[in-house]
Amino acid sequence: MQLGFHLDRSGILNEVCVLENLYIDEVKNKVPTYRKAFHDNFAIARKSVELARDITDCLDPIKVQLLLEDWSRDRRTSFVALTGFWIPILEQYERFVGTVLEVDMLHLDAALSPSYLVYGSRSERYNHIWFYEPTKESFELQLPMTNEAPIPFHQREERVLAHGGGWGIGTYPQAVRDLLEGGMKLDVLAYFDEDIQPDARICYYRNDPMWSPWLRNGRGRFGFPPIAHFQHGEKPIYLDSGTTHPLFERIRRCRAIVSKPGGCSLMESFAAATPMVFLEPFGRHETANADYWIRQGFGVSFLDWKTQGFDIEILKRAHCNLLNAREHCKTYGGVKYATKNDSEIR
Repeated sequence: MQLGFHLDRSGILNEVCVLENLYIDEVKNKVPTYRKAFHDNFAIARKSVELARDITDCLDPIKVQLLLEDWSRDRRTSFVALTGFWIPILEQYERFVGTVLEVDMLHLDAALSPSYLVYGSRSERYNHIWFYEPTKESFELQLPMTNEAPIPFHQREERVLAHGGGWGIGTYPQAVRDLLEGGMKLDVLAYFDEDIQPDARICYYRNDPMWSPWLRNGRGRFGFPPIAHFQHGEKPIYLDSGTTHPLFERIRRCRAIVSKPGGCSLMESFAAATPMVFLEPFGRHETANADYWIRQGFGVSFLDWKTQGFDIEILKRAHCNLLNAREHCKTYGGVKYATKNDSEIR
């Protein structure tokens, strides 16, 4: 969604497609059940990484065919994929139109994620864009997130934000307890009613439970989940911020993000110059993410931070490192944008 909005601002026609809309209904309808199971039991979530496989048999052939026909009518030949699970669909489209496509495969992890591993060498002919490239000394390429400058550290609220990514998975509930014992004030993203445990030191936020990534909003577009600030005894009001995830404003104003090392969370950390404090990873690709971010000086493991008494000076240094890195970083703009202005991407 962020990339789509960026292309809009650049005057480049684009369409965002959501993979789940191509699933067989029976498979798609199970997604909320998996989400709840992964939220409740991180061990189950981590096991699922080892079981990743080709999703072809999960795809509805009629839905796929209709999408390919739409693409063909519009003569679509340039694509940006944020997961390797698009590979069998792109391969089918190439056979359908008999044309070699221009495809950027985006890697928001510092190592191959399961969505790419399951397809082996089948993606080699596409253009691979690595954002967190371990072979390079510095972080050089970002996804567009915001035009807002980072808020200086001394102007930020004395709070840290804890969450479990899009599906609410990981060890963040225990981290919240540890942070409270350490005297911290927190913003916490809740995912289900039972996640909200009233405490004067916690501001709870929650995505609209009626929202789904594969449903279009009132403007006929896929969008970010509306979010509400929960206040005890008051009915939550879910608000949509439009072109950025509503939680991003809290990320800009807090001192650190406490979460598992998801690739999108790292990009939000960079855009806001907000340090990451890493909880246990979800798979080897997220382990590589944390190692990379810490090596850049942009974050710290939760265990190390806790051992050092939740020292704010560690966060200040990481914030300064993020600010310095932003001075040299280019912005990815999509395959068509690259042909128009190759100074924006390599």
